[in-house]
Formats: sequence, C-alpha cells, structure tokens
Amino acid sequence: MTKGNVWDRAQSVSIEVSDAIEPGFNYCFDSKIPKETKHELHSFLRWLETEYRFPITLWIDFEYKHYLVTRKGKRVGYLFYWADFDSYPVFDNPDDVPMIRLPVCTARWTIEEILSSLIEAVADYYAWLCNEPIQEPVLDENDEEEILQKYLSARDSGEWRFIG
Repeated sequence: MTKGNVWDRAQSVSIEVSDAIEPGFNYCFDSKIPKETKHELHSFLRWLETEYRFPITLWIDFEYKHYLVTRKGKRVGYLFYWADFDSYPVFDNPDDVPMIRLPVCTARWTIEEILSSLIEAVADYYAWLCNEPIQEPVLDENDEEEILQKYLSARDSGEWRFIG
C-alpha cells in the first residue's frame, strides 16, 4: 500500500473508547439482496475484522439499489454518516457510532465493484477515526485494489473461509 495511507495510519491511532462500544461491524441486508451476495459481503467483513482494526462500531446498511442520492441530488456509490467527537481522542457515546449506507445491486454491479465501494467507504471511516478531513478520494485507487486483491487471493486460495 502507498506509504502513509489512511488504512495504515488508522491501525495505530490511539483513541479511548467506552466499554459500551463494541469493536468491529454491525450490519443489515435488504431482503432483496441475493443470498450469495450476502454471504460474500459477510465473509469480506469478517476477513476485514481479522486483518484490520475497527475500534469503534461501524454500522453498515446494505440496500438493494443501483445508487444512493445525496441531499443535494448527487448520485453516489455510498454514504458515510458520522458524529463529531466531543473531545478527540475520546469516543464514549454509543449513539454516535458511524454508519455507511451502501447500494448493492448485483444486476448492475459485480461483487468486486461492490467490495471496492465498501473499501472506499471504510477509508472514510478510517479518516474520521484519525480525525482527518474526509475528502474525495480518501484512498488511492492502487491501495483500494491491493486490499481487494488481498481478500480475493485469501478467499480463492483457501486461506480464508467463512462458514456461516
């Protein structure tokens, strides 16, 4: 990965987190998302949790849509919502955990494209965690591809198997 990318910086950020806040992901799937796609997304999230640090719960809402629309009417591949810290580096309000809304429409997008969008969205989470401005793009395209290929390689080689 590019030296100093936000995914790397976030792995060592020092932040105080309340015991009421679980690390890792919480997520839900729209009922229209195919079972195989849900399984792949679930597997990818579990793999991310084994490879990277997620000290503050990240809520992900997978929606069966082609895209999402911002309040300004712009079509986007994901939305990231967050609350500002009252005092950095202390995060102690479970009601303020960040959230990603991610469109998942397999009729239009490949699973690799959906995973790439998720990687971009997680980069926003990491920028937020590092208390950095969230600007587009947060993650270099090559770094995004490297994370995706690392997962696909582990999955395809049998190094990573999610059973669930």
